[in-house]
Amino acid sequence: MSPTENPLLQVTGLEKSFGANRVLDGVDLEVRRGDVLVLIGPSGSGKTTVLRCLNGLETPDAGVVAFEQGPHVDFGAKVTKRDRTALRDRSAMVFQHHNLFPHLTVIQNVMEGPVQAHGVSRAEAGERAERLLARVGLSEKRNAYPSELSGG
Repeated sequence: MSPTENPLLQVTGLEKSFGANRVLDGVDLEVRRGDVLVLIGPSGSGKTTVLRCLNGLETPDAGVVAFEQGPHVDFGAKVTKRDRTALRDRSAMVFQHHNLFPHLTVIQNVMEGPVQAHGVSRAEAGERAERLLARVGLSEKRNAYPSELSGG
């Protein structure tokens, strides 16, 4: 990989406050192809807030979030619904408390978002889900239910 290769994700000057509590104060980060990024810190240090800002679940007070293939969202300017949707299309978040549908299998849970939110056909969503499960080493759990999985 070339050091001049564009980052897949670049965050510059991300700021977020909740009332008088400044949670994020100028967060900068870059993620390049092949990188593994870990956010480490004590409870309440802003890790989840960073992730929620990256996928549009929280609106930062300032900063820029730019994905290599778009979008490029400047939170110092007016952020539209289209900007939020574009962020959500390029990012995802796995919550600490899984929030999986208990009556659906692993593969059905993975397929549900693309089918319901993006109108992807069940056949295409199934193919994508199979590839994703293989990528993270969970193909053998495809027919398991959430209650049959460990928390890790």
